[in-house]
Amino acid sequence: MRQNVYDNETFFNEYDMMRTENKGKSANDVIEIPIFRKMMPDVTNKSILDLGCGYGENDKYFKELGASYVLGTDISNNMLEIANKENSLSGIEYKNIPMEEISLIDKKFDIVISSLAFHYVSDFDRLIKDIYNLLNDDGYLVFSQEHPIPACLFYTDNIQNNRLELYGKKYTLVADYNRMGLRQNPWNGVKVDKYFRNFSTIINTLIRNGFVIEEINECEPTEDMIAINPKFANQYDSPYFLFVKAHKKDN
Repeated sequence: MRQNVYDNETFFNEYDMMRTENKGKSANDVIEIPIFRKMMPDVTNKSILDLGCGYGENDKYFKELGASYVLGTDISNNMLEIANKENSLSGIEYKNIPMEEISLIDKKFDIVISSLAFHYVSDFDRLIKDIYNLLNDDGYLVFSQEHPIPACLFYTDNIQNNRLELYGKKYTLVADYNRMGLRQNPWNGVKVDKYFRNFSTIINTLIRNGFVIEEINECEPTEDMIAINPKFANQYDSPYFLFVKAHKKDN
């Protein structure tokens, strides 16, 4: 059964406070957003579908860059309320559609994007099939997700943090890497359901469903990132995010 933690008011209020207090300094703002946007193809006069759009920040950004139409979808009404309030423009539409139901969308798109949301979906193969069918010929899929290395660990009562510090260096605990499936991670007082897939499963699912991989990024830290927050240097040892840009293969 799909989980919608962002419409849990306690969880969402904590999440929103975290986003507000760390604006411009968080891993999302400093690492994920710049890399994601740099990997995008030219959006001029392109139609875009954003899966798990959240606050809609990418949707407004790409519309202002020249996209012809952007549809942002999310399972959370709380997220969509903020998106409509803060990131609404002519040519942007927001709809409450879970990723498990995108096959019901009756439009085709030039680009499908998703920022840090695919790990919430249990059936990745079906999701990628649906995305392929929603793309126009020569369309692109660009997405980010939690990197498989730090995401693989099963969190238990005695393992609430997957980093171990020895002699001033932080190591990531890795276990159960080839055991796919549900991971329940504690966050803001809720056990959040996420679905782990190793690197080969992610890439092979894309290839099997007709995509050509054009670019992969595992967020190596830069001096600018580390200057904002020294802990971002930990990415040298364990990257936070995985980014993939794929092209719909011609039939």
